[in-house]
Amino acid sequence: MAGIGFFLAGTWSFGVLDATAKLLTQSYHPLQVTWGRFFFAFVIVLPLAARLWPAGGLVSRRPGLQLLRATLLAVVNFLFFVAIQHMQLAEVQAISFIAPLLVTALAALLLGERVGPRRWFAVAIGLCGVLAIIRPGSGVLTWVAGFALAQAMGNALFHLVTRSISAHDPPQLTFVYTATVGAAAATLFVPVVWTWPTPLDWSLMVLTGFMGAVGHWFLILAYRRTEASSLAPYMYLQLPWITFLGWMLFGDLPDLWTLAGAAVVISSGIYVFSRERYLRSVGRL
Repeated sequence: MAGIGFFLAGTWSFGVLDATAKLLTQSYHPLQVTWGRFFFAFVIVLPLAARLWPAGGLVSRRPGLQLLRATLLAVVNFLFFVAIQHMQLAEVQAISFIAPLLVTALAALLLGERVGPRRWFAVAIGLCGVLAIIRPGSGVLTWVAGFALAQAMGNALFHLVTRSISAHDPPQLTFVYTATVGAAAATLFVPVVWTWPTPLDWSLMVLTGFMGAVGHWFLILAYRRTEASSLAPYMYLQLPWITFLGWMLFGDLPDLWTLAGAAVVISSGIYVFSRERYLRSVGRL
């Protein structure tokens, strides 16, 4: 129960981050919002980095993978912020839920993991759910929806790399790398689009960094206490939360197509998680 509680706190923290980022993208370039999210997360994790430094705790066994993972997360955040600048939070979040299904597909294609016909069928059904959300030919499928789909693919790659790193480096080190590399990468490019924020917007940027850092730390605490397959279905509780935030802050409510598509994607994802948990319990995964 503690692990589930930490996991929900983490996903809800990311919901607040996303809503705050959408507020900021109304006045600032998504790249600048990405910078604020990672720079202030970096400031927050500095004490942890200082604590790990004396004992050599900042030395990674797989520095290349750490750099790749952190860079992927920065790119995913940027793509997500571009998408929510023009689309409803709930629409982009619903498309994002295809990422766990893509992890299953990519694990088979890139890592050689065995994926049976049932899970491949669930992946295909989930993709149909995404098509219901973006509705090709209806005018909903625009270049912005392409950004949403690209961030879902990047998120799937991010989780695959995270899976590889977890066997080599402790989560605290990965936590520090995530904020540091993301802040450094965003700082290189943000001068091109920089607009000086108002005092209120500075505070909102600090909030994005804080919620991002806190959200990741909650997830670390959750995964220490509960196996990932048990926690994964609870990620979908983020959709009603982020739908509420979108309605409260922007007056946005998803239409029936979006809700139906999200239900299909979520059902497919829960089936894949349940199937993988069963196969793991009988020693076939």
